Amino acid sequence: MTKLAGMKGHARHLMTAPVKSVTPETPLSEVALLLADAHIAGVPVTDDEQVVGIISEPDILNALLENRALDTPARELMTSPVHTVNEFETSDEVMALFRKHRIHHLPVVREDKLLGIITPADVIRYLARDLDEPPRVG
Repeated sequence: MTKLAGMKGHARHLMTAPVKSVTPETPLSEVALLLADAHIAGVPVTDDEQVVGIISEPDILNALLENRALDTPARELMTSPVHTVNEFETSDEVMALFRKHRIHHLPVVREDKLLGIITPADVIRYLARDLDEPPRVG
């Protein structure tokens, strides 16, 4: 069985960590700069390290199209509630969540605290890294 048929691993193997985040009070202008500077498409919104929402590029574009003020706080722009996974969810469960909920950012938590984030690109990188390894001779 190849990884394409059933990837083995857990969310902690797929995630990017440490992960950048913003607070509910972070203004739109700072969120937009963070996404641009870090070359990322979304960022978790955390309150005391607990994920309370997520802001992605479409949320920023919608805010700009609605002529929202640049000091609009993240809490008014974020998607909430947000789907999260614990670090031990399987890679197959992670991919199923992306598909089921049509999401592109999946925060990884440990005891409700933000640990990392997974995007479809992270899943593809994980798969590609394994495909690039020579087969084991046993």
